[in-house]
Amino acid sequence: MFANGNGWLNYHHLYYFWRVAHEGSLSRAAAQLRLSHSTLSTQIRALEEHLHGELFVRSGRSLVLTALGNDILHYANEIFRLGMELSESVDGKTEMTKTPLHVGVVSTIPKRLLYRLLAPALPRTEQGPLRLHQGSLEQLLSLMSAGGLHLILTEEKPPQGLSQHIYCRPLMDTSIAVYGTSQLVDAYREHFPYSLAGAPMLLPSRSSGLRALLEEWLSAHKIRVRVLGEFDDMETLREFGSQGHALFPLPSLCAESSLDLGIDSLGVLPNLKGAIYGLSPERRSHRMDVRRILEHAPAKLSELSPRLEVLEPT
Repeated sequence: MFANGNGWLNYHHLYYFWRVAHEGSLSRAAAQLRLSHSTLSTQIRALEEHLHGELFVRSGRSLVLTALGNDILHYANEIFRLGMELSESVDGKTEMTKTPLHVGVVSTIPKRLLYRLLAPALPRTEQGPLRLHQGSLEQLLSLMSAGGLHLILTEEKPPQGLSQHIYCRPLMDTSIAVYGTSQLVDAYREHFPYSLAGAPMLLPSRSSGLRALLEEWLSAHKIRVRVLGEFDDMETLREFGSQGHALFPLPSLCAESSLDLGIDSLGVLPNLKGAIYGLSPERRSHRMDVRRILEHAPAKLSELSPRLEVLEPT
């Protein structure tokens, strides 16, 4: 990426670009770097010439990144973060400044399943503590593009056409089952799954990947349920479901923890598979804890053989 017919990239130019990108202003970056405005502008133009494209466009008094600029910023964030880690290691400060593992998680992934996915990274803390960030996929992708996340766990693939490179790996597949209290399950057991027509249901929020899969499945089978509640958090959904007001779906891998609450399984929805994906900004992470999650967790969790898929923006 950083070498072309003109030779290797000048990393001083990249550093100046990085500072300007985060400041959004040549003047502010020049003041912090103690350079003249014209000198800094010349350095940025030299980088643009090397990369054969514009990195910024002006919007009012601010500079806005182009699509190429966003791509280059993604790499620059990683390059200078690694540089800081290297300096800290050489200075003997790693014990005090270990870099945390930042993982973004969509809130509709059940907590029991989330723990089993992240467990391989927990025994090893040499690279820093685990820090979880919850939010929508859109929010987490924005945070990752700014260099704030090493990994995202989600139920859906990222949308096409993203400005940054995102690598998508299916970590596991799981059947989707319907649960409820014993009395409610008994009432709908006969002729399942067609008995779900008109049944009271609690569902994940419309922004979740699981909700989209369920609606597609229900539509294909011409089944309309009576939605009593929609939830961003699957633990809250399950708690409401345990009170007996409605049936609710969960990945079948969560059956053990669901039965602990005194609820029963009505059955697995036929020909419906949910998935959990790991999204990362790198094809192969330099962090051992991320590699443990991606490489070791599938062997324990997947009902099918784990696969590797790489998606790059169009």
